[in-house]
Amino acid sequence: MKTEPSKSELQTIKQKIKHLRTTFLQFVREKTVSGVWTDELEEDFKIIEQFEFEYGIRKRLLPGDMKLCDELCNKYRLEGKK
Repeated sequence: MKTEPSKSELQTIKQKIKHLRTTFLQFVREKTVSGVWTDELEEDFKIIEQFEFEYGIRKRLLPGDMKLCDELCNKYRLEGKK
């Protein structure tokens, strides 16, 4: 039987997605030419938007999605920033 996520779990998921978006956009601002995104950046941004959409509809992410969220955040984290 599935249990609904607690309010603190929902808040954690929401914060992770928000942090991922912020980290990604900061990386793009600092490491790419303005207005020029590679196919990889566009695909990763679509994934971030999908996370936001899924969270908005279902109020949860699947475990695999959470892992991918963490991997993308690590990928776009700028050195020296944690």
